[in-house]
Amino acid sequence: MAHFAQSPHFVLHQLTCQFANGETLFGPLDLTFDQQRCGLVGRNGVGKTRLLRLIAGLDQPAGGHVETHASLAYVAQQPEIAVQITLAQLLGYGEVFAALARIEQGHPLADDIDRLEGQWDLIDRLHAAFAAAGLPAFDPLRPAGSLSGGERMRATLCGAMLGGADYLLLDEPTNHLDTDGRDWLYRQLAQWRGGLLVASHDRQLLARMARIVELTPDGLHSYGGNYDDYRRQRDLEQQAARSGWEHARQERKRIRARQQKEHDISQRRSAQTLKTVDTLNIASFERVAYKAAAKESLGTLRKQHQDQKSSLDAAVREAYQRVEEDSPVMLTLPGSAVMAGKQVLVLEQLQLPFVSAPPLDMRIDGPMRVALTGPNGCGKSTLLKVILGQLAAVSGHVHCPLPMAYLDQTLLQFDSRLSVMALLGLQDSPLAEGALRTQLAQLQLGAERITLPLAALSGGERLKAALACALWRKEPAQLLLLDEPTNHLDLASSLAIEAALAEFPGAMLVVSHDEAFLRALKLTHRLHWQDGGWQFRAL
Repeated sequence: MAHFAQSPHFVLHQLTCQFANGETLFGPLDLTFDQQRCGLVGRNGVGKTRLLRLIAGLDQPAGGHVETHASLAYVAQQPEIAVQITLAQLLGYGEVFAALARIEQGHPLADDIDRLEGQWDLIDRLHAAFAAAGLPAFDPLRPAGSLSGGERMRATLCGAMLGGADYLLLDEPTNHLDTDGRDWLYRQLAQWRGGLLVASHDRQLLARMARIVELTPDGLHSYGGNYDDYRRQRDLEQQAARSGWEHARQERKRIRARQQKEHDISQRRSAQTLKTVDTLNIASFERVAYKAAAKESLGTLRKQHQDQKSSLDAAVREAYQRVEEDSPVMLTLPGSAVMAGKQVLVLEQLQLPFVSAPPLDMRIDGPMRVALTGPNGCGKSTLLKVILGQLAAVSGHVHCPLPMAYLDQTLLQFDSRLSVMALLGLQDSPLAEGALRTQLAQLQLGAERITLPLAALSGGERLKAALACALWRKEPAQLLLLDEPTNHLDLASSLAIEAALAEFPGAMLVVSHDEAFLRALKLTHRLHWQDGGWQFRAL
């Protein structure tokens, strides 16, 4: 739902957010936002949605405040649908259309004319906007729940852009949009003359920004330029962080060697002093004093060395915390490989249910990587489910002689109460437990995460676990069917999954509207819906 508050440019002053139990989610944050188009990025769970809601005034901060100066329009990642809510109410125009209806019926309220100031042509503008967005004709009384997720997002975006706000706050606006819907949004934002702050993992959208702000547990970090500029700057930061970590380790090693040398020299001197004192013709109390002084000197040196060691260890830990883990992701077993020319999948005169289209003929041989693309509703997910045998074809045949695995954004095929290790146990993985733990650690699934139920893991962690189950089972999958696997992943998780899938030696049929993700998979073919039918071509 579009919500409106007052603000043009806005400033965060010591903004802090906490959970109900008092644990801090982020903050204090201090940052100024101007009219630049700004992308907001960060790992899932770091608080991007909560930050947008705080800026919009929908939630209250635990500390600090947002200084605002003009109107904001906020569009949620999943527009709220209350029972019986109308399309006009979803867009935030319920009162406007109620006033119009009262005036048309001859029963206006005293302030209805004021309420409609500047809005008399709203229905015409909404009709035009809906047509441009590829939506059904605007009907203010239509139940909002009758729209699909993608239609609801496009409708809400139309309402926000027509609301006269100075600034748009958008939360993952492309998540439910197909390729045509994304292209429409890119065009609309190119024409938008106000300010923009958009939380997104869509690299094509972020490439259109003039500034990227990253939210981390340490705070907000601002980078000038678009996504590519941001990645270059982040890569340079990581190079510097790794160099700093290596320098801290080498410095610790150097100083430890010097300490050992100093300790050895001091110990020899102390022993020599004690030996010499025993030969001196002095009073016993003087002899005791000399020995005590020698031991005290050695003890003082040891304490200095220990304090220095603690300081060096702390410096190494601090330097390491600035380094992001980038372990190589090794997902596959030898059994996943598919030889060139090996028959993988054959579709013969396949007629899909719920889809009106000519029969489909297609075959995948060897380690082909096929993108399945087209608008929402053309049958992409249906085709995958027919191949799996979850849905029956109207006619035609599907033949797949090799083990396959299906992964979508919901991962409903897995019991969310089970841990990763328990699921792998059910798959009769040929890997020993120690090897499994090592491989999972390479996926950034540490010992404390792999014993938690799937429900407690992030979306990226669940997808990594699902891939592990598909590829480390007794019969590793040689054909992967992927249905929008990265739709709800943050950028870091998407990049990790891309790296893993890029090395997969089997065949792949993947549904995605994310062209950056598809390019990273090194596609060989594309099956695309166009002009009412499927077209299969090599790339």
